[in-house]
Amino acid sequence: MTGRARTHDHRTLRSDLHNCTGDGVTHAFMVGLGETNFPLFALALGKGDAVAGLVATVPQLVGAVLQTCAPWAIERIGSPRRWIMLCATIQVLGFVPMVIAALMGAMPTWMLFAVSSVYWAVNLGAAPAWNTWVGALFPRRIRVRYFGWRSRIYQVSIMGALLVGGVVLMLGDPGRAQRMLGFDMGVDLGLMTAFATVFAIAGLCRFSSLWYLKHQGEPKGLDLRSHRRVGLLEFAGRVRQGPDGRLLGAVVAMTVAVQVAQPFFTPYMSRQLGFSDAAVLAMIAASFAAKSLAAPMWGRIAHAHGARRLFVWGALGVVPLSALWMVSGSFWYLLGLQALTGAMFGAYELGFFFLALEAIREEERTSMMGLFMLFNSFAAAAGTFLGSIALTGMGTDAGQFSMAAYMAIFAASAGLRLLAFGVCSTVREDVAHAVPMATQTLALRPSDGGMELPEPASIEEAEAMGSGR
Repeated sequence: MTGRARTHDHRTLRSDLHNCTGDGVTHAFMVGLGETNFPLFALALGKGDAVAGLVATVPQLVGAVLQTCAPWAIERIGSPRRWIMLCATIQVLGFVPMVIAALMGAMPTWMLFAVSSVYWAVNLGAAPAWNTWVGALFPRRIRVRYFGWRSRIYQVSIMGALLVGGVVLMLGDPGRAQRMLGFDMGVDLGLMTAFATVFAIAGLCRFSSLWYLKHQGEPKGLDLRSHRRVGLLEFAGRVRQGPDGRLLGAVVAMTVAVQVAQPFFTPYMSRQLGFSDAAVLAMIAASFAAKSLAAPMWGRIAHAHGARRLFVWGALGVVPLSALWMVSGSFWYLLGLQALTGAMFGAYELGFFFLALEAIREEERTSMMGLFMLFNSFAAAAGTFLGSIALTGMGTDAGQFSMAAYMAIFAASAGLRLLAFGVCSTVREDVAHAVPMATQTLALRPSDGGMELPEPASIEEAEAMGSGR
């Protein structure tokens, strides 16, 4: 029955659930070991701070543009599952040049951006299709419970991947590790060998997920033609005329403000503060863990006080975070601050997801989420370029920015966030009920806990039960 349309008996349902969970675990390890380390790898190759910052954002923009072709590709292939398997295969192949470059100790900047862009094109292109597929594959009655459980397994797996990556990179840079830990680990892999190892493991994990994807079924009666493709002009018209236009404008403003500083936090920690790659991964882990652990609390607050309040409160909490980076360069201070950062961004993003999904019809979710990723990626790139221009204008020393330049963009980002909060506070719409929702992590970042997308399939049961949504 593998690969064929099927109804679920207990055996096939159990098999599909097992394979979907296995795919989640292997995908999580790829995320934690793969693109999370792209900026650190750029620094290890001797690229400048600007390149390390831009490689965290520009490829996502290129990927977001390319992923708009995904609905057309899915229709031509005729199966979301086969499309996702193709995307996963391309991701596996994308790690090959990264491993080779690490072993050689060199990689042209254009190739680093090209490989990263292809990776992000298939990463973003697969995400909406995956939601469509699993939403149709599993019975409505089990979705909320299963996807909530799978989300927790996914989060634990990402933490495990960050731990593995941190240990491997620590073994590749024992001098910095000794300064951080206070003792000699007695092993020196070499930094480039360590990066080759983590990228190889990430590729193998994604290769393993292909097995799980292959053995999940095709949902019976899935009509791809029922999933409308919303065009750019229609999307723009809805934004201009609909109540969600103010919400999207607020999110775009905040994204630009955040991205002025966010992509450059990694080179700041590595170059200015002298943190090891393992310490940077610990910062990412703290932010992601706090974001995940706080999510149930934010959900209860949204249910009790409304999604709009959660969105506005979260936006207010985001405002001072980049300015707080300026207070101290202590590892433990920044570790605690990153935990606070993840929690605040979690509140802000969850509030937005509640508000946004209220206005999206089920048959348009794949297309609308793709357009949102495109729009938000343009905003992120705009903010990153503003930050890069500001940093470069203050001069560099062999591609490395000064401490004063970093302080300037951290302060500027906080000021712009305050202005963006003013826009966020003008949002007036709310949802009838904030129902439980699982999210999917597409990327990990030190300054906001990660790039999340909602799993719409996880909330449809609440809709069917008459939640008022």
